[in-house]
Amino acid sequence: MTLRTSGIRQPSIWPSLVSDDAVGLRDWHMALGFTVDLAIPGERPGTLHHCQLDWPDGGRVTLASTGERSTPCRPGSSWLHVVSSDPDAVFDRARSLEAAVIHELSDQTDYPSRDFTIADPDGNHWTFATFAG
Repeated sequence: MTLRTSGIRQPSIWPSLVSDDAVGLRDWHMALGFTVDLAIPGERPGTLHHCQLDWPDGGRVTLASTGERSTPCRPGSSWLHVVSSDPDAVFDRARSLEAAVIHELSDQTDYPSRDFTIADPDGNHWTFATFAG
């Protein structure tokens, strides 16, 4: 098997998630605006050994199906912060996916950010924000 990536170099920290339905979680993230850079099928049908998802504003997240790798990680146990130049558009896409909203889209008053937090189908929390630190 020949593997090809986009060749786009992403920041050096890549959060990794495991999922009982990594293919479904990959598709859910793509509907939010992530793109697939690389996907390596798992050993069992319908699973992923490794998948790299890129965010259009920069950054990468990796996914793997539960049981593909030896890891203490469990589905639904992460909280990730994603810098977005247009959180309103991402929020609209999240609503169309009927994502569980943890924190509504709002402008923060104690720091310069417009953001919201949702839960993915596994229960991981995702904050999409204009605040980049």
